Amino acid sequence: MELNIEEKKFYQLIKMAVSEAVEENLKRLKLGLIPPIGEKEMEEIKGVFGKPKKYKDYEFIKQKL
Repeated sequence: MELNIEEKKFYQLIKMAVSEAVEENLKRLKLGLIPPIGEKEMEEIKGVFGKPKKYKDYEFIKQKL
């Protein structure tokens, strides 16, 4: 079985696949660099911002990592 594909199309396909792989790995790296927090710090955050239910009527914009 032989497959003929334009060089330009093949280049775009490879470029897209590599970009997706790099983006996925970058996302994992960013998430891995977020330090964990302790109970005391979490309670402090809840004290400042309240509980998630407080924000249920707000509209949020999803950001890329």
